[in-house]
Amino acid sequence: MRNKPRTKKIGLNLGPHEPCIVEITHLSDRLEVTNLVDIDIGSPFNFDTINKKTTLKNIGYNLKKAILSEKIIAQDLLISLDCSMAVIKRLPIDNNLNDNEIQQHVLWELQQHLISPVEEYYFDFQKLPKTSYYNYPSLLIVAVKKKIIKAVRYISKISHLNLKLIDINIFAFINALETNYKLKSTEKIAAIEIAENQLTFIILEGNNFLGFHHIQLNENLYPDKKIPPEKISGEIRKNMPLLISYHETQENKTEFDRVFLFKNNKNLNLNEILEIESESKFEILNPLKKLSISPELKEKIDPLADYSEFTESVGLAIRE
Repeated sequence: MRNKPRTKKIGLNLGPHEPCIVEITHLSDRLEVTNLVDIDIGSPFNFDTINKKTTLKNIGYNLKKAILSEKIIAQDLLISLDCSMAVIKRLPIDNNLNDNEIQQHVLWELQQHLISPVEEYYFDFQKLPKTSYYNYPSLLIVAVKKKIIKAVRYISKISHLNLKLIDINIFAFINALETNYKLKSTEKIAAIEIAENQLTFIILEGNNFLGFHHIQLNENLYPDKKIPPEKISGEIRKNMPLLISYHETQENKTEFDRVFLFKNNKNLNLNEILEIESESKFEILNPLKKLSISPELKEKIDPLADYSEFTESVGLAIRE
């Protein structure tokens, strides 16, 4: 007897790159993927877009059109923003502070880092566990401009979907990773998002977030604006020793234990990079690894294909 669906959710990674939609059904005994869709929303969602109501309206209409054309029936929408649209800080904290004192400490820290008055931002924070690098109590602070949140809510309203959560893409990624892979608490992990003109390194110890770093790639140096896989591999190799030394306190630790590759564009071929990086610690992240696939979707997808561009959207749609 089939389990009756408890709820369905849509994950959407909204940002400057090509967005993806994932629809996941939350069943009593499993998470079942029912739709994977690369969509065209007409315009990137970035700092220029948020001030253009007509553009935001078109994004909302295009999202609604994609939902209808793909026969997605979920109404609950969870959205991630690109980390470039947020201020993300990990800071030490005195363990003896009470909740009110922590709130005041966070406000003071934000005032040191924000380029606009703190009143123009929504912010949140949480206590983080100690790691070998951060061997002290610390806070993860995230701040996003209110006008960005307002723009996201407007898009959701136009699309006639129920906005349930706004997250940052890095944390949606981590959620997808720890759902699909067993991570040892002491492992140093580099997850590398590969875009057409940028690498984003997300550094973890187990599933604990340590930091992230952007490396810009200049596609204009190449006639077809396509950066060769050898160049991407070279940049990865050049930067990994620097990042492990920055996030590692053990002097004898010179390499990451595991390296996950994922992309944000369906046209990128990560297998070309994997062929160069022959070490077993490198792998293409599979965001569907431990999820169930609906019979209807199984008929449409290739089980051997790379679906890593859906990682962040999966990390959203699997949230309770």
